[in-house]
Amino acid sequence: MTVARRNQRGFGLLELLVALAVVAASVAAAFRIMGGAARGAGDAERYTHAVLLAESRLAELGASAPLKAGESTGESGDGFLWRVSVRPYQVSQGPPAPNLPLPVQVTVTVAWGSEERPGEISLTTLRLAPRPR
Repeated sequence: MTVARRNQRGFGLLELLVALAVVAASVAAAFRIMGGAARGAGDAERYTHAVLLAESRLAELGASAPLKAGESTGESGDGFLWRVSVRPYQVSQGPPAPNLPLPVQVTVTVAWGSEERPGEISLTTLRLAPRPR
């Protein structure tokens, strides 16, 4: 009977410690993966917000804000800084016709984040500005 009892003992202390170490490593890896996924989702949300802010600044230019050469900066209420740069666009096909609007290059840059995790996006487009009189 002692031989049959030895074969049915169950797990020893060493096997139990190895199993706990494997479970602990698996749980730690799962938390690390979930933390990375949450950070990635937060980064994507901030990036999308920055793109929408840059697009809205571009849409305002020429409609509600004047389209004249220069730079302007500002801050949204939620920690995003924006900079708009409007400069003449040089066309290489000779002098422009006096009656036509002037092409200008508009760049909107939006920055966010901290020194450890900065973020920045720039959108550039060409617009036609009325000639100064």
